[in-house]
Amino acid sequence: MSKAAGFIVRLSTTRQIVFDERYDEKSFAEPVSEFSHSRNVPLQCFIVDSSESISHISLGKRGKLAGTDLRRLNLEKIFALNIKVPVGEIHEKVPPRIKNKLREKITKGGLLSPKSFETLIQILSKIAPETASILTKYSEERIKRIESLSSRSKVALAEQKEAVATALTIAGINRDELLGWDLNENNGTFSFLDGLEQTRLREDPMVVNDLMNLPGYDLIKTVPYNSVVFENDKSKLTIILANRLPLENQLGTDLIYFNETFSCFLMVQYKAMEKETNETVYRFPNNQLTEEIKRMNLILSELKKCSPNTEVDGYRLSENPFFLKICPRIVFNPDSVGLIPGMYLPLEYWELLSEHPTLEGPRGGKYLSYRNVRRYFDNTAFVTMASGGWVGTNIQQSSILKKAIRSTLESGRAVVFAVNFEKDTRHRIDG
Repeated sequence: MSKAAGFIVRLSTTRQIVFDERYDEKSFAEPVSEFSHSRNVPLQCFIVDSSESISHISLGKRGKLAGTDLRRLNLEKIFALNIKVPVGEIHEKVPPRIKNKLREKITKGGLLSPKSFETLIQILSKIAPETASILTKYSEERIKRIESLSSRSKVALAEQKEAVATALTIAGINRDELLGWDLNENNGTFSFLDGLEQTRLREDPMVVNDLMNLPGYDLIKTVPYNSVVFENDKSKLTIILANRLPLENQLGTDLIYFNETFSCFLMVQYKAMEKETNETVYRFPNNQLTEEIKRMNLILSELKKCSPNTEVDGYRLSENPFFLKICPRIVFNPDSVGLIPGMYLPLEYWELLSEHPTLEGPRGGKYLSYRNVRRYFDNTAFVTMASGGWVGTNIQQSSILKKAIRSTLESGRAVVFAVNFEKDTRHRIDG
């Protein structure tokens, strides 16, 4: 599991003046020496000011080129220490075996090695206890807590995280909101939302009350759930994660996404591929998928009884709300906010494709891979369709979807129920 990395940012006297004037805006861009780092793995940045003290900590992201051998480092969520920590005091507490390496990075700035980063976190947490709540999210102890989860629990959390991240992307909300996930040691972790800081800041019944007019509202109240609200200047996304079973006993994850602007439901079910000798494949048929598709088709038969759509905002390229996302087995990595690459397949396409001879194996079995799938939607294409309300239930169909929600809640799968209320009512084809 990849984890957060550390970075030393050194401010010159001139840049110090600019930083002091602007950092209250909670973001700041600093040109630093070129470095290589994934955008999906967060950077915990330690800002050394002109007095040779660590004065602030923040999250950071590798940005665009800023000149010859320079890279823009975008700082966010900047936290000012009440008492600056002199660099010399840190040097005194560094173990001899890494003292030179850490001293060099603090002197010159740049990306810390994992060991130097871990050591710096431990030292700062003791010298400046106020930083502990932030820094411990990236500590060795946190990694050990997460690694102590069972394999089945990690699979469940990974699918739930992917569903939540997908909902955020469709709503146009930054997935960085998911950073800092940790096990909830006070009340236990029964779903992905339990580990988010935002979850503990809100009362679940208050969140659900915001959804009183949505289909299935009264059903959600009858099962164990927790909730969180994400928001930016354009959208408010309410996510409820409902399930009846402990993590280890959950049978998978469904994402039910409701676009309030277009009164449109979409439902995504996740299926994991397995690595074989030469490629990653999804083998079928299997009894669980067969039963789940029967459930989907029963719901579709009810939706088709609705009158044809006559509303402009009810127009859909397809009124079938069901998709499968088939992707390599998801590994739970709370420190990555990227979406897992995979193949979104409309249910109707899957039913045709699953009978196509190109999916037949040499021994009579069937399998799906990137090589024989023929066509699929990737993350970008799916998000574009979903955010613009181009596929899914029309307005009348959405009003009777209570049966679909009941069926999903009773299936033994975790249900990520996401409702997006758009603040900007202008709609474009690019979502």
